[in-house]
Amino acid sequence: MFYKSKAMNVLQNLIGLYDHLMPDSTYRSVIKNILTHLPEAAESNIYELADLTDSSRTTIRRMLSMLGYENYQDFHFELRQAVHHYSYYNRLMDTSRLKDNGAFIQKVSEQLENAHRLMPETFQENTLTALARRIRKADKVCFFFPYHTAAINSFQQNLAMTGIETSVAELPPEIMFYAGTLTSRSVVFSQTIEHAETMDMTPVFRKIRQSGAYVILLNSKESQYAEFVDQQLFHGADIPSALESVLLSETFILTLSEIYRRLYLDTKPASGTKNS
Repeated sequence: MFYKSKAMNVLQNLIGLYDHLMPDSTYRSVIKNILTHLPEAAESNIYELADLTDSSRTTIRRMLSMLGYENYQDFHFELRQAVHHYSYYNRLMDTSRLKDNGAFIQKVSEQLENAHRLMPETFQENTLTALARRIRKADKVCFFFPYHTAAINSFQQNLAMTGIETSVAELPPEIMFYAGTLTSRSVVFSQTIEHAETMDMTPVFRKIRQSGAYVILLNSKESQYAEFVDQQLFHGADIPSALESVLLSETFILTLSEIYRRLYLDTKPASGTKNS
């Protein structure tokens, strides 16, 4: 969870790739060295980064390709920006504005109450049921997220038990690959962040749009990718905090999963086929 943004900045990409790699991978060791020496890495050229990570320029370039970067300059710019602004990342709120320790719990409680207040305004059962019926007709459902959550995992189980292909893609190269497999019968759930130190996802969204897939963007704020999506979750709602956004997004997926299960799994024996 992020105060300034939720995902897919360079730090999240590094951690995402780290989690995908085998324990003995050279690239995993490189990423670990970068993450544990972030201030130095942020100021390093490719030669210095190779020395810092006990690797080579070729290894660095191959790792960056796996992350979706075309060159070291783009990666270095984003890493430098993210490190310099890290005080805004990976936090629920800006605690510097709170007067005392007790105020933090109070603020969290207020955000939980606000998320609860927003639920009936943004969760319409008839709308979710219609979406569940659309998903039942899909050939595949993809989650282009910066992380694999318990809510997504739960939904994927229900989808798989009704014979629908489903996948999660976290890193830009993975997302681009799966975008190329979509059809007009596919459904995509996506989250993005949009500021200076993040990758431009326009090529991905263009590829998705070309497929004719139905795209749902789980963002509340105005998005630069709005023209490429069919539905934007919580659009127009005032959701200023990371905690509220995460709670509502997770609850949305869990609720949709439960409605889908009620419609297509609880009412009949599960056979694992789409004709059940």
